[in-house]
Amino acid sequence: MKTSAIIGMLVSIAVIVGIWFWMDKNASPQSAAVDYKNATYVIDGQPVTLVNDRAETPAAPGSASKIVTQYFGNEAAGDLDGDRQDDIAFILTQDRGGSGTFFYAAAALKTADGYRGTNAILLGDRVAPQTTEIRNGLLIANYADRAQGEPMTARPSVGVSKYLTLADSTLKEIAPLSKGEQVSFGYLTIGHEVRSFRPCGEGQPEYWLSGDSPALDELKGAYAREVSDVPPSAYTPLFAVLAGRITDTPADGFGADYAHALRVSELIRADREESCKSDMIIVTSPRAGAAIASPLTVEGYARGPWYFEASFPLILTDWDGKIIAEGYATAQGEWMTESFVPFNGTLEFKKPEAANGFSRKGTLIFKKDNPSGMPEKDDSMSIPVGF
Repeated sequence: MKTSAIIGMLVSIAVIVGIWFWMDKNASPQSAAVDYKNATYVIDGQPVTLVNDRAETPAAPGSASKIVTQYFGNEAAGDLDGDRQDDIAFILTQDRGGSGTFFYAAAALKTADGYRGTNAILLGDRVAPQTTEIRNGLLIANYADRAQGEPMTARPSVGVSKYLTLADSTLKEIAPLSKGEQVSFGYLTIGHEVRSFRPCGEGQPEYWLSGDSPALDELKGAYAREVSDVPPSAYTPLFAVLAGRITDTPADGFGADYAHALRVSELIRADREESCKSDMIIVTSPRAGAAIASPLTVEGYARGPWYFEASFPLILTDWDGKIIAEGYATAQGEWMTESFVPFNGTLEFKKPEAANGFSRKGTLIFKKDNPSGMPEKDDSMSIPVGF
């Protein structure tokens, strides 16, 4: 064999081995553990296996110094990977023998075999963790850090929120927010005369999507893909998570009718099955904006507290809020749990008369069952439908 051929073969093998090594170092661990405090996590490219929430490894081969990794706490439960099972997010610390204590956000993904640890994302050295959240598939780590230029001896006093997404079982940080930017959860609507975003929560203002938004084309593309089966005139709201900042509205045009505009720098996620209530209830059928007919089969998942005696009310209204059908969704499993439980239900109704224009629209309401009758325990989720 020629020398050049041998060299070429060796180079190819080296490249393949290098790629495998890189992927192995950066991938999340594949083995599952019964307890997430005894699972394996990847920290700075190195797998670390906790034993009773702690791990010790030599700082260097033959060194007496140890790298100590520990479970810190600040747990939060929620679904990160969309499998309707509660994953766990929390904080890890790592001491490397010096004066620093490094804080990381990590997650343990619930599987049929137990928990699989993810990679860990660095928050900082000697920061002050506050709370950890899982919301609509995002891991949010809230903590205090020092202001830029402050010495490490200064007490952390600047609030920071780090937003992490999960892709292929790997945590990734969204692009750092610029000054004045925030992450918002809510509903995106795009049409001939509408280009708006309404944040989650009662009484929230609706924002015009600024024409100079860096993510505007991406927003339009995602909206078109997700609601491709719905007539444009329906103006179906699409749940989305955005990063951006509030700015002034244009002086004229459709945007001038809004009090404020939102300049969107990043579309983090958009999903038609999700809503502002997805941490409690998810509707898989019908989808938001879908055309429905009688009898209507309703399916989805709700957490145990949404039910009472294994059911909760369903209400269908016309465009004017008139009730045209009522019924119940029933749990398809043990409902006395905090976990998601599948449900289904059927509604029979008479199609509203003169179904054209606005009268083609309706609302399907999923009410949390509240036998106490106490207003503070009321809750509901609704989706738009068409007739």
